[in-house]
Amino acid sequence: MQEKIICFSLGLSSGDVERGRVSFNESCAAEGELVVVPVTGAMLERSVGDALERVISGSAPDGSNPVLPDLPCRVVVVAALECEQVFSVMRSFKAVLPDPQSLIFAVITETALGWTFRDYAIHLAQEHEEMKARSR
Repeated sequence: MQEKIICFSLGLSSGDVERGRVSFNESCAAEGELVVVPVTGAMLERSVGDALERVISGSAPDGSNPVLPDLPCRVVVVAALECEQVFSVMRSFKAVLPDPQSLIFAVITETALGWTFRDYAIHLAQEHEEMKARSR
């Protein structure tokens, strides 16, 4: 059985998620099975760790539509064992989605496990803006 690479997407349409998944499967399927879970409205106040545990245990995510939030960002957070798997996910999504430089990718860290998706996305968006400002 292949290792699972679990991602949560926020601000991406279902079409964006599918294009990223197809891109990964075409070029990187040997690295593992990519599971992309769109963050729903019900998940925004849930901790990242709780949601990750649910996916790992095979529980279905909350059954509402993906959130296209009022946050000015599109975020993909990745839980993977190998750094190269994270880079493969990034390359796959950036290759097929519009405005790839505005996509925010992050690895799920120990700290992130305790944050809600809303707070984590806001934090990542702030970091992204700071990085863009420094590179100007």
